[in-house]
Amino acid sequence: MVGVLMRMKLQILGNSFTGAKAATTISGAVAGLAAAGTTIWLTAAAGPRAGDALVLTFASWLLGWLVGPMMGGADPGLRREHLHHVPLTNRQRAVGLLGSALVGVGPAVTLIAAGSLVGYGARHDVAGVAVAVVAVGLSVLLLVSLSNVIVAAVGKVLDGRLSAALMAIPWGVLVCLAAQGWVIIAAVTGGPDRALPPSIAHGLRVSPSGWPVVAVEAAGRGDWPLVLASLAGLAAVIAVALALWGLLLRRPAAPTVIRGTSSRSSWRPSSRLAAVAGKERRTWSRDLVRIHFLVFALVYALTYTLLPLLINVTDFLPMTGVFLVIMAVGCSAHLHSSDGTGLWQTLMVPDGARADVRGRQLTWLLVVGPVAVVLTLAGLLWHGRADMVPWAVGLLPIALGAGAGLFILISVYLPTRMNDPHRRGNNPAADGGGIAGIVWIALLALAVLASPVLALLAVGTVRDIELLRWSAVPLAVTLGLLIAWGFGRLAHRRLAAHGPELLTKVGTA
Repeated sequence: MVGVLMRMKLQILGNSFTGAKAATTISGAVAGLAAAGTTIWLTAAAGPRAGDALVLTFASWLLGWLVGPMMGGADPGLRREHLHHVPLTNRQRAVGLLGSALVGVGPAVTLIAAGSLVGYGARHDVAGVAVAVVAVGLSVLLLVSLSNVIVAAVGKVLDGRLSAALMAIPWGVLVCLAAQGWVIIAAVTGGPDRALPPSIAHGLRVSPSGWPVVAVEAAGRGDWPLVLASLAGLAAVIAVALALWGLLLRRPAAPTVIRGTSSRSSWRPSSRLAAVAGKERRTWSRDLVRIHFLVFALVYALTYTLLPLLINVTDFLPMTGVFLVIMAVGCSAHLHSSDGTGLWQTLMVPDGARADVRGRQLTWLLVVGPVAVVLTLAGLLWHGRADMVPWAVGLLPIALGAGAGLFILISVYLPTRMNDPHRRGNNPAADGGGIAGIVWIALLALAVLASPVLALLAVGTVRDIELLRWSAVPLAVTLGLLIAWGFGRLAHRRLAAHGPELLTKVGTA
């Protein structure tokens, strides 16, 4: 049965290898081969720390297989619906689907990358090579089975909001890796002073993705009980994954829905500003696009500051809140565009532009500000030294203040066409429209606005003048307040004077 399904999968892949699908497959294969080549190169370049390099790269491959389905990377070939009328048990379906899932570009490039373990085993002895060959096969089975369990579980448990949040996690991590990828390279090739911290190296070996490396190293030492335990552990995890997959195949996946509340609130706004703030507060908790981009900003900030821990660098931790605010500014600079044709309701309110702008600014600060403050305090405590306190305390007010003015100014001056909320699907990343350009504009503009504060901090640090560094704090607070007020004033005047033109640009009806 498994062989039949594998041949079916090959036929499906062959018949679908046309047009855009062929281009996507080829580009995916090239990217996968590049990643596999990088894995092999890092292992070879790590020298005596090849074991640490392997556990780190194997953990990265596991992460990729786990988050891939949430990025729309689920296997489009054979699905459980195709076997619904076939007389098979759920476990047999899981085994058959696992066999078909092994046919494709992803498993092939993963097998090539995992082949670096064989080279690592050759550094020990023949027994190490033999164990590595077995461990490579089990590793690929582990990654594919866990990935498909995630695919099945996603369809079972996700609702609209949770789906929007989880789909942002892999994007936040991968975009951050593009900026912080040097950390991983430094962690495995940077010399003895850049070795992985013992706690992280041990943790990576304890996780299932590190068991193949543990088995090969144990074979090199002649520790055969540990070899058998590691390989048996991999087989056990695969068996558990197949059992869970079988359970998840019992019923069809529930469709993704947006759950709202039907109860009516007795709260009545006391002013226009309060009305806008209340509307914005509910929208931030319900709009899938906003939830998606807000979680993206949070994941990006956390990944950016936590990744340097691989090379024992904690200086980024106090800046986690600042990085969150910076990314949230760019990811929020589309609020009027996300209203779509619903923007006419705002424009129909006499003299409502000022309340609309100020209400959005206030709610944005209430959504982003507390989280940024908590992350800043946690980062300072984790860092444990006072050298970064002026930087964190000085940059956070200017980031929040300038950000609160900048995102609303961009929103009314640089609208982008987006689908109306009622016309959006289940992919908030796609529904968010092409906002990459305004994200970059926001990042660059925020850097310019914060440059006076940055200059004081930099000069004070270089010349070791404590008073100069701390003088950046009142300057940041003052500039932040002025920019938030001034840019907000420009924004509500623009909205009042050119609201119809803005509606024309964002409307999709």
